[in-house]
Amino acid sequence: MPNWGVIFDMDGTMIDNNPFHFQAWQAFCKKRGRSLTQEEYLQQISGKNNEATLTYLFPHENWNAETLAAAKAEKESLYRQLYAPHIKPIEGLPTLMQDLHQQHVPIAVATSAMPENIAFALERLPISAYISVVVDSSQVAHGKPAPDIYLLAASKIQVPPQQCIVFEDSLNGVQGAKNAGMFVIAITTSLHADAFQQADRVIDHYTGLSAHLLYAWLTNRYPHK
Repeated sequence: MPNWGVIFDMDGTMIDNNPFHFQAWQAFCKKRGRSLTQEEYLQQISGKNNEATLTYLFPHENWNAETLAAAKAEKESLYRQLYAPHIKPIEGLPTLMQDLHQQHVPIAVATSAMPENIAFALERLPISAYISVVVDSSQVAHGKPAPDIYLLAASKIQVPPQQCIVFEDSLNGVQGAKNAGMFVIAITTSLHADAFQQADRVIDHYTGLSAHLLYAWLTNRYPHK
């Protein structure tokens, strides 16, 4: 196989944790007298980094580095407490990652999650050995739906953007990966398949996927000359 690579988002893509992020944001908002519906969370928040989320939820707050850091730490602590007893990879993910690794396909993670949450997840999942690179939104100027994080991940695994497959679960993530010129597979952990009009493929889980199947999808979309 020629040079190609796979980039995974983390929240909602490697782990089905968005319900727990939603619960944590709900508790965070309730404490401050703001309501948050699941529809608003999925449409406006899912896939965004914490700074963007906090300024969206509380636009009149006088945010600075100190207050943002404290708010992020509070919300993510709530999330980890809620999710720790339930964490597991999405069905079929370890098998797919092992196959990609055995076929020498580099794997990157490109996530808006905080470093503490990335470590929290990867320490508890049987997939860390297969991942070459982890990129988070603190390493780029613009978070999803900007393409920055995907382009950085591609550069770190030394694969051209058009030869990267991205797995995403959010509309912001799919849009950002498409903006980067990548082949995007959406997973329906958070939204129904018909929401992902921009995605190249839509899946419910990873069972049945393989390196050779993904490569066939990629080459059908971007034919090699």
